[in-house]
Amino acid sequence: MKLLVTRHGETQYNLEKKYYGRTDVKLDELGLAQADELAEKLRATPIDYAIRSDLKRTQETLAKVMAFHPETKQIVEKGIDEMPFGIWEGLNADQVAALDPKTWDAWLKAPFDVTPSGAEPYRVFEKRVEETLDHYVKVLPPDSMLLVVAHQGVLRTLYRYWTGGDFWSVDFKAGCYSVFEADEGAVMLVDMNL
Repeated sequence: MKLLVTRHGETQYNLEKKYYGRTDVKLDELGLAQADELAEKLRATPIDYAIRSDLKRTQETLAKVMAFHPETKQIVEKGIDEMPFGIWEGLNADQVAALDPKTWDAWLKAPFDVTPSGAEPYRVFEKRVEETLDHYVKVLPPDSMLLVVAHQGVLRTLYRYWTGGDFWSVDFKAGCYSVFEADEGAVMLVDMNL
């Protein structure tokens, strides 16, 4: 199976560097242009299945791609929603540090082990994302082309899971897609940010 993975286009909250896992924000003008750019790049690529999260920003991104792929089977999957940040939702780093300084300092030291109030613990999020993609890799035909439209945290988690690479060192760019190949349970990186 070939997996094409992409991040949704930019939103105003990205521009403002805000945490917003579950906040359902639309694409901004640049984000819509990035979705158009992605759609153009994938115009001639056969896509059997397209999976997106349950949030507007992935819906709007995928809609641009699907304009060229009306036969593609679409799946809306909450299992690849971004990690909710609880009381940090809609705040930037300075605002979080002022609101919740103790947790912020602890999180900076151990971001996978410290959870803001009301947020999903990273380890729970990680398991949800990994199990969701494992399911689709297992049940979809092995010769499928699968497009995954998700979020930076989701894609970094999958990258680390599939390649053993560093979560923080990889950046999935909006308007681009990365290619992975799944074969007998192993998933390998082929190319990044095309």
